[in-house]
Amino acid sequence: MSINWRFVSSKWWQVTLMGLLIAVGIALFPQAQCAVAQTCNAPRDLWCNNGQPGKCCDPAHGYSAVTACVRSKPISQPAVCYEIGPGFTESEVPVRCTNSNNCAVTEVLGAPNRLSGGYWYVGKCPKYLVNAFESCGSPDTTQNRVRATCCSGSSGGGGCTPEYAPPTIEDTYTVDPPNPIVWTQEQPPYGMALGMTISDIKAHGGADTACGTGQAKITNITINLELTQESIDWILGELSQRYIGVEIKDTYPKYPERPDPDHAYYSCSFSPLTGANTPNAELDCQFFRPLDPGEYAIHVTACQSDGKCTTKTLPQPVKVWLMEVIRSGSWR
Repeated sequence: MSINWRFVSSKWWQVTLMGLLIAVGIALFPQAQCAVAQTCNAPRDLWCNNGQPGKCCDPAHGYSAVTACVRSKPISQPAVCYEIGPGFTESEVPVRCTNSNNCAVTEVLGAPNRLSGGYWYVGKCPKYLVNAFESCGSPDTTQNRVRATCCSGSSGGGGCTPEYAPPTIEDTYTVDPPNPIVWTQEQPPYGMALGMTISDIKAHGGADTACGTGQAKITNITINLELTQESIDWILGELSQRYIGVEIKDTYPKYPERPDPDHAYYSCSFSPLTGANTPNAELDCQFFRPLDPGEYAIHVTACQSDGKCTTKTLPQPVKVWLMEVIRSGSWR
């Protein structure tokens, strides 16, 4: 196959013009440089990557904002509170970054404006699960803070690669009802086997120790329960002497369950992780049917966007009561 040089020579000016247009485009638009060759070297670009090349400062960006918390069910029923607003149920709030020496947000082009002190406050709903005739409340606009920039692109070309510490898990939690009874007995004052829910499990993404870009994002939080050895010994020892045939009824570790549709905690069937894919997340409404009385250790695992996970046993176990023991006041 021979090359038609006459055809090639007749097209050289088109090829040359196309090349010039591409070069001009890359020179005029820093984000094009970043996409083509990771060569964003303007001061505002270097600011994005701790003074090193590898990230670009885009001219515009967008952020989410929780503007309302709405019930999943009518006011006469228990419900889950859902977050709505830009980035959740509509387009993100547009912003611009026009400084020549950094890529911080300088202008908010929509509503609401959650820019304050160089940070953007996404906000969150104060409650996840509400009772009948209970309001979800107004968003807490001091929560879910993120650095407000227009930085984009990945590290490369000798730039700084973030290295995150493992996620951290707080020690505290809440249980409802406050003094749960074993599943086989009625839970005063409800008159039914209620079980229990564990909520307010909080985890935080690890900080970037290499480039100072902030925290990793929490992707998942899970929990399980385990009857303590002290409680096992008490059931098989002292309690078995009081009640013939007493044994350990459940298997461990014990994982959250899905409540029945007619149960008071049925709303816990919905996703209970608030703040997923943000640096700070909270796990709520984990439903359990405890079959054995005693103290349960709470094991929590939190994972973040770089794949690192942390598992922690919370320092305070949850205590599940036997009704007869409550009435006699004889349990430890």
